[in-house]
Amino acid sequence: MAFSDTDISLLCTSTLLRGLPLDGVFEAALRAREHQLSLPDEAVFLKAGAISPGLYLVAHGTVELVASTPEGGEKIIEFVRAGGLLAEETLFNGRPCQYSARTITPAAVLHVPEAVIGDWLTASRPFAFRLMGILAERTDYLQKDLVTFCTKSAAARLVCYLVCQFDKAPCTPDGSLSLNITLPRNKLASRLGVSDSHLSRAFNELEKQGLIVKRRGGIFIPDVPALSKYVCPAGCDW
Repeated sequence: MAFSDTDISLLCTSTLLRGLPLDGVFEAALRAREHQLSLPDEAVFLKAGAISPGLYLVAHGTVELVASTPEGGEKIIEFVRAGGLLAEETLFNGRPCQYSARTITPAAVLHVPEAVIGDWLTASRPFAFRLMGILAERTDYLQKDLVTFCTKSAAARLVCYLVCQFDKAPCTPDGSLSLNITLPRNKLASRLGVSDSHLSRAFNELEKQGLIVKRRGGIFIPDVPALSKYVCPAGCDW
């Protein structure tokens, strides 16, 4: 099924393309039927080991990036939501992709071959700067992710990921925050590198301290600064 005008509009407002002039080579790639993937849930559209697979932009839906463990199991290394991208680390280096990509929900994903990305870089200096900025942000994110994995408890890692996204705690006018959690609990545990039971204990610990309130479909945080201070008593690392 070809992408709708809404799907195209969502791609144009994605992290990679937002605010850029998208005529010429951009418009052609966005509307090329062979690049448009309309996927059901549980669809694997990128397999580990693929060489130079190009770039994938998620118009809508949620995708999980999955690596194989030595024991033959799976480890979720990241989730990519609407507006996000994946496989950017494989561009122009000839190395195989280290993970598979699988939809959690029905999704619309644009596949941009590496050669087309090369055309975009040649055609648009602003796009080139945008892509370099995204790669720099991704490197920073992964470094912070690694630090929390090595140094923080399950409760702190949960807060760093869900609330802060490995950055500063969000500020709101009254200090509270509501979060919808649409990810299955076992998938969230895999992403955080903890067991299901550890994740449940982390949620229960924060709830008993009065720092979160469980609600249907998510949690309510009455005092974000208090939650941040509890999990990071020495202050935010970032």
